Amino acid sequence: MKLKGEIHLFLIRLAFLLVFLWVLFGLLFGITTMKNKIITGIALCSLFITGCSLDKAYLNGPNASTFPATKSEVEAGVFATYKGLTLIDASSTPFPGIQDNASDIGASRINAANYNYQQQSKLPPSNAWVTKVYTQIYKTAARANLVLDGIDNVRELMSEQEYNMYKAELLLVRSFLYDWGCQLYGDIPYIDHTLKLGDTYTRTPKEEVISRILNEDLADEMLDFLPIRHNKNSYGSARLGRAGAYGLKARICLNWKYYEEAAYYADKALKLAEEGGYSLQAYDIRYCGEDHTKGEPTPSNLFGINGHKNSDEWIWALQYNTAISSNQHNAGYYAAPRIAGGCSYFSPTQAFLDAIQCTDGKSIVESPLFDYQNPWKNRDPRLDLFCVRPGSRVLGMQFETNPSAQTIKNYNDKEEGVDVANSEAYGSKSEYGANGSKGPCGYLWRKYLDIQEYKYNNAFGTSSVCVLSYPLMRLAELYLIRAEANIEWNGGDLSVAKADIETIRSRAHMPGLSENLSRDGLRSALRYERMVELCNEGFRWFDIRRWDMAESVISGTLYAPALDGSVSNAVPTIDSDWHVTYNGQTFDGKDMNLRRFITMSYDPMKDALWPIPEDERIANPLITQNPGYAGHSIEE
Repeated sequence: MKLKGEIHLFLIRLAFLLVFLWVLFGLLFGITTMKNKIITGIALCSLFITGCSLDKAYLNGPNASTFPATKSEVEAGVFATYKGLTLIDASSTPFPGIQDNASDIGASRINAANYNYQQQSKLPPSNAWVTKVYTQIYKTAARANLVLDGIDNVRELMSEQEYNMYKAELLLVRSFLYDWGCQLYGDIPYIDHTLKLGDTYTRTPKEEVISRILNEDLADEMLDFLPIRHNKNSYGSARLGRAGAYGLKARICLNWKYYEEAAYYADKALKLAEEGGYSLQAYDIRYCGEDHTKGEPTPSNLFGINGHKNSDEWIWALQYNTAISSNQHNAGYYAAPRIAGGCSYFSPTQAFLDAIQCTDGKSIVESPLFDYQNPWKNRDPRLDLFCVRPGSRVLGMQFETNPSAQTIKNYNDKEEGVDVANSEAYGSKSEYGANGSKGPCGYLWRKYLDIQEYKYNNAFGTSSVCVLSYPLMRLAELYLIRAEANIEWNGGDLSVAKADIETIRSRAHMPGLSENLSRDGLRSALRYERMVELCNEGFRWFDIRRWDMAESVISGTLYAPALDGSVSNAVPTIDSDWHVTYNGQTFDGKDMNLRRFITMSYDPMKDALWPIPEDERIANPLITQNPGYAGHSIEE
C-alpha cells in the first residue's frame, strides 16, 4: 500500500509538472491562445504575488482543482490579480506612461511606431503592443476569475465583510480591464469564469460588457463592503477601497457618456475620499520658469518615490518592489535624458507646450505676459513641473538640445555645478543621433523622473532597476470627472463644475475662471485641465475620442523644435478645445522655424479601434476582426 501510494503521488506530481511546462512553453513562445492562457493550469505558479517553489507547488501551493482552499489563498489571488496589472508594459514602461505618447500631446522616438496611434496604419493585427495588451487583459482577468470561481467554497472561513471585499476587489480589477479593452478593441469577449478546454467564446457587444460591469459586477451593495481606503502603511495605494471603487465606477460611466451617473458616483467618491483622509498634494513651484542656475522644478513630492509613499492624493497605483520577482521596471531609462544615462524615448510635443496657458489664464497668443524669445517665463507652473525643456535643470543637470552646447552644468556634486559633456546635443547611442534628429520631440516628460531613483541606480542604463509607482487614479481626476459630468449632463450643476475646475487650478497656482461662464466656456476650461493636469497618465487618447476630436487632432503634421535648438517663432492657432495647429504665421515675421516630426493620419472608419490580434483570430475562428484591418470582411 505504501508503494502504491508513493507511485500515485509521483504520478500526481508528474501531471502537475507537465501541465505547468505546457503552459509555460506556450507563454514563452507565444503559441497559446487566449483560452489556453486562462485555463486552470496557469494557477500552478502565477497566482502568488511573491512566486512559489515549482517543485513544492503541488505539495503546499494552490491546487488547480481546489483553489482557493483557504482565506489566505483568496487573499493571495487578490494580490496576484493586482500584480497582473504591473505586467502590462512596453519598453519596460508601465502602460500609463505609454498611451499619451502616441497622441497630439506626446510622442515617442521617431523610429518607434510600435505603439503609435498617430500612425494607425502601422498597427497591424500582428503588432506586438496590440497583442501584449490584449493578452495581459485576459491573463489578469483569468487570475480574478480563478478566485471568483472558488471563493464560495471557502465562504464560511471568512466574515461576510471579507468575502464581499475580496469579491469586490477582483471584480473592480476585471472591470477596469474590460472597460479598457472595450475602448481599445470595441466588442471583446466577456469572460466571467475560468475557461476549460472545449469552451467556446466570441466577442460580446461592448454595450453589453459595460452594462454588465456597471449594473452587475460593480453593484453598489457589494462595493459598500469595502473599507473607505485600505491601510496606507500596509498596502500603499495598491488596493482599491470604497472611495476608489466609486471613483472607478464614475470613470467608466464618463467614458461611455453616462453623465448623470458619472456625476453621482464621482460626488460619492469625493465625499468618501474626504472622509478617508485623501487630499490634494501641494505643488512646489519655486523654480518653475527659471533657468538651470536657479534650481530644479520637481513634482517628486507627488510623483516621486517618497511622494507616493507620503502623499494622500494617490487612490490607486501600480506599485513595484525589488523584493518581488518580476515586479520592477526600467521606465527611468526610457524617460531620462542621455546626460543621465537614459535614451530620451518619450516626450511632450511642441503643440502641447504651446497649448499651456500663461499665468494670467490666457493662451500664449492672447496673453501680454508671453514673450516668444523667453517662452518659459510666466507660464502655468505645470509646464515645468511635468515637462523638461531646454535651459531647465533635470536630475541635477542642465538640459540642452542645442548641438552647439557641447557642455552642460552638472550640479549633483557641487552647488555651482561642474562642466560635463552634453551627450544630449550630439547623441551617445549608436542607434540614433541627438535629441531631435532621431529622438523624440525636443522635450522630455518630468513626471516620472525622480532623482532618488537616479542616484539609487548610479545613473540610468539598460539594466536599471526602477520601482517608481505609476498612477491609476489620483484625487485630482475625481474632481475633473465630476466637473465634466456636470457640464455634459443637461441636469448638471454648472457651479459644481466651476468649483471643481478651480480646485485643480488653484493647486497649480493658476487664476480662477471668469464669472458666469457658459456651458461651452466651462467645457473649454475642463478640457484644458484634463489635458494638462493628467498629461502622460494615459487618458488623452480616450478623452479625444469621447470629445469627438480624434479625427481633427490626430491628423496632419506634428511639429518639433528646430534642430539647432532655436526657440519656436511660430504663432499657434489654439481652438476652444486647446488643440494647437500652425499655419506658418510667426512672431518675428520670418519663416516658421519648427520642423516636421511626423505626418499623422487618422481614418475614422478604422482608427477608432485597434485590431484584434492575429494570433487570437487564427486560434479562434469565432473571433471577428475590426473594420479596416486584414481579416475583416463585409459579412462580419
